[in-house]
Amino acid sequence: MRLRIGLAAGAAVAAVLLAALPATAAQSVVNFHADSGDQCVRGVTEGTLEWVDGPVVRPTVKVDGYLADEASISPCSLDRMYSTATFSAYKGSTLVDSQTAKADNEKVPISFALADPVAFTSVDRVVVQVCRFSSTPIGISYCGKAAEYKAP
Repeated sequence: MRLRIGLAAGAAVAAVLLAALPATAAQSVVNFHADSGDQCVRGVTEGTLEWVDGPVVRPTVKVDGYLADEASISPCSLDRMYSTATFSAYKGSTLVDSQTAKADNEKVPISFALADPVAFTSVDRVVVQVCRFSSTPIGISYCGKAAEYKAP
């Protein structure tokens, strides 16, 4: 009888302690890379995508990394163009958020969050693409291949 009471009391204490633990969000980190697709790799972005889901107000994907334009030593001469990196967040086939970073002959840090601003839905994939644009009114523009990253 004492054994049953002791076991029941132990189970009750364990249940209370488990219930008192703070709720933590599930997190998954994925490395990303995208470039401008040209021979000199003039524009490149790299970093991490961190999916934050669970008992949070709004599920997000945290983006941390950098965008570089002409920032590495290269045998190619400088051109009069700049790079942009676009991060597009999707839920299914619906675009729910997008952010763009810009660099011109420099390496810039990037840090922001992607989330659905009108709903509490999670992002299931992020598409990253680096494009280059002319700094002059007349010129060319081009984009590298889009890189797609699915939620883990």
